[in-house]
Amino acid sequence: MDLTIGRKGLLGYIKALGGSNIVKIVPSANGNASEERVAAKRLKVVCGSNTSYLEDMAWIGDKTPLTLAELRVSPANTIKPNIGSLELAEALNRVLPFTATDKARAVLQCVLFTAKEGKLQLISSDGFTLAIVTLDYDEGEGKVLVNRDELKGIAGALRKAKRVRLTFQQGREELDSMSLVIDTELIRYRWQGSNGDFPNYEAVIPTEFKTSAHFDTVEAIRAVNAIKALRKTAKDTHQIDLTIGGGNMVLRNPDEIGEAIIPADTDGEAL
Repeated sequence: MDLTIGRKGLLGYIKALGGSNIVKIVPSANGNASEERVAAKRLKVVCGSNTSYLEDMAWIGDKTPLTLAELRVSPANTIKPNIGSLELAEALNRVLPFTATDKARAVLQCVLFTAKEGKLQLISSDGFTLAIVTLDYDEGEGKVLVNRDELKGIAGALRKAKRVRLTFQQGREELDSMSLVIDTELIRYRWQGSNGDFPNYEAVIPTEFKTSAHFDTVEAIRAVNAIKALRKTAKDTHQIDLTIGGGNMVLRNPDEIGEAIIPADTDGEAL
């Protein structure tokens, strides 16, 4: 039918439905409506005692951003997994916080998925920090950029999946870009790759390390949250001074009004 409906509005409506655990969505035209509405493309949604008719372009305004994603719901349970659902979900949660929020830096708003030599890497950067997660992947090679906004919520869905298959596919005939496809036993997610070249992140990774620290992540998160709570105003930055050495990692507020000391297995010193 080539029907377009706003994602957030449709999701909010489906969440609000009650009376049944089954939602039926079919093309429809209401014979009791006016001739103009009968001719319009619409979807009929039935859930228990609730019935509605959704018109083309419902919940879409002038400021609604356009994203390219394909979602197919199918009761096929024949997916041959090539990656763990939980490890992929965890990898997404680890790299998404490091993407850029500045809309002027479109490429850095994306997560780079790259596969080669039996490994799948998820890479993100905001221009100051860099996050790389590496997973085992023996399914060929590929590279694609996917915008962070299109990946929101996928990690939670993957945690509920029993089988996951991730592949790279060539874009449609009129497009040269690659697409990322994630299949589960019920749903296929497909994202067309964004245009642009991700920066050469490998050039900024040191070939050798002069200082290292191994520490408890839970203690570190608590320390960072405590230091952040000392901000004078909500607009203050989250800068933290970090000192490593002597078997400790010390986190300080730049205004020197608070610090936290975390035991660590350190090698060398750094400030």
